[in-house]
Formats: sequence, C-alpha cells, structure tokens
Amino acid sequence: MENTIQILKQKNIRVTPQRLGVYKILCEKKQHLTVEDIYREIKKRFPVLSYATVYSILQLLCEKGLVSEVRIIPEKSSFEVHKEEHHHFYCKKCKKIFDIFMHPCPTLREKDVEGHTIYEVHGYFYGICKQCKKG
Repeated sequence: MENTIQILKQKNIRVTPQRLGVYKILCEKKQHLTVEDIYREIKKRFPVLSYATVYSILQLLCEKGLVSEVRIIPEKSSFEVHKEEHHHFYCKKCKKIFDIFMHPCPTLREKDVEGHTIYEVHGYFYGICKQCKKG
C-alpha cells in the first residue's frame, strides 16, 4: 500500500482513496480491465463513486504514464498498468486480450522511420488463442 502511494506521489498525483483504489485494482488484477470492470470492483469499496469519476481517474493515470489504454476492441477501451513495450493479441473466440512480447524490428529499435521520431508503438493481433484452438 505504501509503495502504491509513493508511486502516485512520484508522478505528482494527489493521493485520494479513490485514485489509490483504482490504481490498486489495476495492479492487483494484472489483466486488461475495462472501465466497467474497474467501476464494478471499486463500487464495492466506494458505493457513491460515479462512473465518470472512475473514467477521469483512468485518464489521469494514463496522462502520468502509470496506466496504458488498450484500444484493440474499437468500441471498448481496456486499461493496464504500464509496463515494458509489448503488443496485444485478441482472441475472437473467447474475447480475451493477451500480452505479446516480441523483439522489435530494427526500425522500432532506432525509434526513427523516414526521419520521424517514434515515441510509442501499438501492435494488435487478432485470431484464435492457443487455449481455444485446443478445445
């Protein structure tokens, strides 16, 4: 808990129980959560917290670089604790999102393409996951 508070303070985020709660949910679940998932979970601790407040907390955490928004499903955002650069795989059968860690191609390692500077890359793969292929 103290470590989580320190992380928020290091990013100049005013620590509130609600912000701490949203960030802790993302850290504890270690998966891609929608605003709805987080809202459902946080309502157990803060029954009067609004959906809009959860969304604005997530936007703040994204702006400060603690959380990443994943838009692999166009009509629905998912969020995860920011970690090393990786891509995402979406299983069209079970609807789960998986992290994919790959060695970057030379262009991405150099962070430059045709004179343009690359700050971040989002790679999305769609298909059937290995668990669904088995069954």
